Order: sequence, then C-alpha cells, then structure tokens
Amino acid sequence: MSLPRICGIGAALAIAVGGVPLHAQSDTTGPTTLRYKGVQLTPIGFFAAEAIFRSGNETADMGSSFNGIPFNHTTNGQMSEFRWSGRQSRIGMLAEGKTSDINYTGYWEADFLSAGVSSNSNESNSYTLRVRQIFGQAALTNGFTIAGGQMWSMLTTNKTGVSPRGEDVPLTIDAQYAVGFNWARQAAIRLSQKMSDHSWIALSIEEPEMTFAARNAPAGFVIGQPGGSQLNQLVNYSTDLAPDLVGKLAFEPGFGHWELKALGRVFRERLVDPTGANGGSQNQHFYAGGIGAGVFMQFAKSADLTISGLYGRGIGRYGTSQLPDATVGADSSLIPIRAAQGMAELDMHASPKLDIYLIGGVEYAYREASVTAAGRGVGYGSPLLANNGCDTETAATGPFAPGAPAAGTCNADTQSLAQGNIGFWYRVYRGTAGTFQWGLQFSHIVKHTWDGLGDHPTASNNMGFFSMRYYLP
Repeated sequence: MSLPRICGIGAALAIAVGGVPLHAQSDTTGPTTLRYKGVQLTPIGFFAAEAIFRSGNETADMGSSFNGIPFNHTTNGQMSEFRWSGRQSRIGMLAEGKTSDINYTGYWEADFLSAGVSSNSNESNSYTLRVRQIFGQAALTNGFTIAGGQMWSMLTTNKTGVSPRGEDVPLTIDAQYAVGFNWARQAAIRLSQKMSDHSWIALSIEEPEMTFAARNAPAGFVIGQPGGSQLNQLVNYSTDLAPDLVGKLAFEPGFGHWELKALGRVFRERLVDPTGANGGSQNQHFYAGGIGAGVFMQFAKSADLTISGLYGRGIGRYGTSQLPDATVGADSSLIPIRAAQGMAELDMHASPKLDIYLIGGVEYAYREASVTAAGRGVGYGSPLLANNGCDTETAATGPFAPGAPAAGTCNADTQSLAQGNIGFWYRVYRGTAGTFQWGLQFSHIVKHTWDGLGDHPTASNNMGFFSMRYYLP
C-alpha cells in the first residue's frame, strides 16, 4: 500500500509544533520550505484519526475533563463512552526571516477542538477552527529575545532555553495531556536574556483569569461577569486588576535542563454596599502566586526524564485539571486556594521507530473553609456540608438529562487528583514524504474529595486512546 493511500485513512488536516515524538526529526534532503521575498515559510502539521474509550461518561472529545470525572455510582459513572475524532489534527505555518543582527520568527498553530452554536455529531460534524498559538518573536544576536502573541505559558517546562516552541509537552494522545502538567496557552509578552551559553533569565507578562468555586457564597460581592463584545457570552470572565507575571531562571550545566520559576497574580472583587451599612461599596484586591521547578534530562539516545512541580496560592488554573484559584469567606472576602501540582514523565526510545512513555501526576487543593455566625459552612471543602448524595443515582428528568442529587446532599469539593499513563508511538515510516505513525495510551485517574457530613466520595475513570497520524515533512 502506498503512503498516500495509507494517509487517506486520517480524518482531517492539521498542523503542530513538536507533534512528532522526541528525536523524530524530518528528512531534510528535499525542499520543505517556501520562499516569499526574504521570508522562509514552513508548513507544519498532521492528519489524525483517533478514538477514545472511557469507563465513565464525560461526554468529551479527545481532551478529557479530569476534574469532571463522574462518581462511580451515578448515571454517568455507570455508562461508558466511545468516540471517534479527527479534530486534534492541526494546521499552521512557521515564518522565519533575518537581518544582520536580528532573527525574526512568526508562528501560527490551530486545531479543531472547539465547538460553535451549530456544531454537532449528527451528520456533518461541523466543528470550528481553534487558535492554539499565534505569535511573533525577535531574537537579537546579543542574546536578548522578545516574543508577543498567544503562546504556551512560560510556567510550562522547556526542553532547552526559555523561548516559545521549546516546551516539553507530554507525549499523550489525550489533548488535555496529564494530571500535574503546568500549562496555559494565552496572550503574553515574553522578554528573555541569554546570560551565558548555559543560562537564561526571562520575564513573561501573561493574560489573567481567575477560576472560582464556593459553597454557600454570601451575597454582595462581584468578581466578574459574562462575556461581552467578542467574548463568549455563555462564559463568565473575571475582572482582574493586572496581568499575571511569570519569572524564570534556566540552566544547562551539561547534565540536563534545569528551571526555577515564580508566578505572581492579583485577584480583585467588588464589595457592593449601596446602603453604606458596612462602610460602603469598595474594590478589594488579593495577592496570589507560587514557586516551581522543572528538569528535563536526556540519557544518551535511549530515554528522557521530565520532573516538574508548582506550589502556592491561586495557581489552580495553571494545572491541567483546572482546580479553582479562589473561593470566598463568610465575610465575602476572596481567599486564594493553596494548591500543589507535580508530574513526572519517562520517555523511552526503544528503537528508532518506537517511543514508550510513562507519566504520573497529582494535583492537590487544600481546604479553605469558614463558618458564618449562624454556623453555616462557607468556601471550599467545608466539613459542615453534606456529601451523602454525591455517589448515588437519581431519577432522570429527560433522555439527555441524568438526575441530579437532591438539593444540599452533594457539596463534595475535590481534594486531589492522581493519574497514571502508559502509552507508545510507533513510526511506520519516516522520511522525505513525512512521518506516518500510530499509538495507544491507557490512563487511570482517581479523584478524592474533602470529607463532609456523611461521606467523602471518590471517583475513578479508566481511559483508552488510539491515534493514527500522518505528519508533514
């Protein structure tokens, strides 16, 4: 069977950076770029046909909802899920130009893992194109680099240096990657300076957004509102005071790539007191952030090891499971939630054709609860609230509406998520015509919740993934 016929099995066209597993370099004997005046243009991407099985139904495509796995004895916990998809395919372009003292880079990358109001899986499966990354960069010969646009957060561990497109992204088929992985893709301006051949310092000014969760939240405060012009009107947006700041020091002493990183954030709320009974309406802001570290090491050509972690307050949205950044106290004041995240990945290059990966990760959100004068639990993880109805199946209210627990019987907030992944990529062909590969992944995830009155329910899910991809040269 010819390679074009094999590739026809793929579902859709797409393009990505770093999509081929580690050490999968393109053959450069043929032309792989286009010339436009003084700019070199390189199309990059892959066609993908993929499938997923979950033991508990999440109603999700190739990106799993780790914090949303159903409790085992609910309706969704008793129903498995199977889906086919070509939507993780990517399209994009790399543009490169240079002058005597500056190298310029423009990068665009998109996939189809988004949905519009008319999207469905009934007939045409008309899902929408999604921006992953789009940015420009100028790298001076003196070691100073500036990049701006939408890119991976600088909190994500790099394989080398501190510039965009050097990120160490897990090899998973799951588009949500793996529990414990620190990332965001958002607007940013990144400034970096190469201090020596083996060290860098960098600062990134990044788009802010606060995720929030609270039980029995008191009235009288505002932290955001639904989207307005050119934002999603079905989603709430926080009104933050300032951008997030990420700082990073990176070292390559000859045995791996090492990073120290720090995150600074400022949350804001509006206390609304039109009567003046409590001092009048006012804005309040709250500082949050964390510290982290990462290391990427290569062992000859046989294996790579990545270890990364982040600890602090208000860091939830920088973990792939999207645990909340903040909650609220009985006095209506915001409380940044203390959290910890960590991940380790071992990639073994068993042969020039076969890569095997093992990934383990955990995300933990601490209890941040308070009590009203009337003895009512408020905040996140309160032990005063009932959880006895979380892991029971209730009567459905319609064919597409599983039953919900009775009011007040399920207030379980996530304490921790732990996940293990094992998978492989096998390259059938790699050469001047591109790369054709396929892979399998198995994942097991467990969710523990904070104990309340009656119970502290847990949930688990087993997931299996299949992918077949054809990468452009």
